[in-house]
Amino acid sequence: MSKIQNNPLLKGASGMLGKVVVYREVRGRVIMSNRPKKRSGPITPEQENFRSRFLRAVQYARKQLESAVTKAEYQTGITESKFSAYLVALTDYLKAPVVNEVDASRYSGTVGDIIAIRATDDFKVVLLQVSIIGPAGNLLEFGDAILQPETFDDWRYAATVANATLEGSKIIVTARDKPGNVTTAEKVL
Repeated sequence: MSKIQNNPLLKGASGMLGKVVVYREVRGRVIMSNRPKKRSGPITPEQENFRSRFLRAVQYARKQLESAVTKAEYQTGITESKFSAYLVALTDYLKAPVVNEVDASRYSGTVGDIIAIRATDDFKVVLLQVSIIGPAGNLLEFGDAILQPETFDDWRYAATVANATLEGSKIIVTARDKPGNVTTAEKVL
């Protein structure tokens, strides 16, 4: 791929030249590349699913940019590789959050014990919920974890119900991002 800079003849150029070369402008630069090849063969179900998901991501990103508030929020995520609020919103829709770690080392089953969770997203996790399930499969407690103000991915949950039987209990963590993508992680004690 060739990059053309400071050429007044190609300023604003786009399109195909001789069915071989394509010119397009990306971030203020004219890019020259080979003509894309047409796809041969039928589209697989996986490709069709991704195409459908991508179209929903485009609709989501466009909708987010209609509001000045959400557009400004997504503008905070602009980086070198994500150069517009639209692209930040689009990739946010396509990528679900990740629960990286559930640390139950300070949880001994008493009220006030802390469960530390690290959850990340390409933009931000907006909600993190914790369920504690007893060994018999009964729900002992459920609540929202609190994002620690000094970090962007560390969450804390303080137990509100005593759990006399730790062995076999489960901690289920559910992370949700702005577009509504959900990821669940489970830790058996």
